[in-house]
Amino acid sequence: MQLRPLWLAGLFATALAGAGGGAWAAWLATGQVDENAGRGPAPWKTMAGTGSAAAGKLQRATVARVGIWALPDSEVIYFNTESDSSGEPLRAGCTYRLEARTEPAARWWSIGVYRDYFWIDNAIDRYSLTSSTIRRLPAGGYAVTVSGAPAQGNWLPLGEREGRITLLFRLYQPDPAIMANPEVVPLPSVRRLQCR
Repeated sequence: MQLRPLWLAGLFATALAGAGGGAWAAWLATGQVDENAGRGPAPWKTMAGTGSAAAGKLQRATVARVGIWALPDSEVIYFNTESDSSGEPLRAGCTYRLEARTEPAARWWSIGVYRDYFWIDNAIDRYSLTSSTIRRLPAGGYAVTVSGAPAQGNWLPLGEREGRITLLFRLYQPDPAIMANPEVVPLPSVRRLQCR
C-alpha cells in the first residue's frame, strides 16, 4: 500500500521532467533562427510566409518568440542579417557602414538593429531609420552608420553589450514581384569599418 504514493510521485516527476525538457527544447529551437534560411541579396535573407497562417508550426512558433506580430508578405516583407557582407558575424564592438545606391520598391521601409531580438536601449531613443527620416546622399542612395559610439548623420546605436546582433530591413506594402525574386532587391551592403 505504501508503494503506491512512491509510484505516483515517480510518475509525476517523470512527466514533469519530460514536459520541462520539451519546453526547453522548444525554447532553444525557436531561439535559433537559421541565418542561412531564406533567400535574398547577401547578406540579407527573407522567408516567404513569415506572418502567414499557412506557415509551418516551427516557423509560426519562432515568429511568436522573436518576431511577434509579423504581418503577411502582402503587407510587409522582412529581410534580416546577422553577418556583414563578408560573412563575419555582427558584433557590438564593431562599427558598420550600410550603403545602398537605390531603394527597394515599397510604399515605405525601415531598418533597425536588435540585440537578442529586442530593441537596443540608447540615450537618443533611436531604434530605426525609415524612408521618411533617412538622409539621402547627394549622388542618390543612402548610408547608415551602425556603432556603439555616436556618429553624425544616419546613425543606429548598437550599444556596448554583446549579444546576438540582427539587422532587420522591413518593406511595407512591397511590390508583389519582390517575393518572386528577393535576390535582386536593392538592400544595403553591410561593411565592417573597425572593431575595438
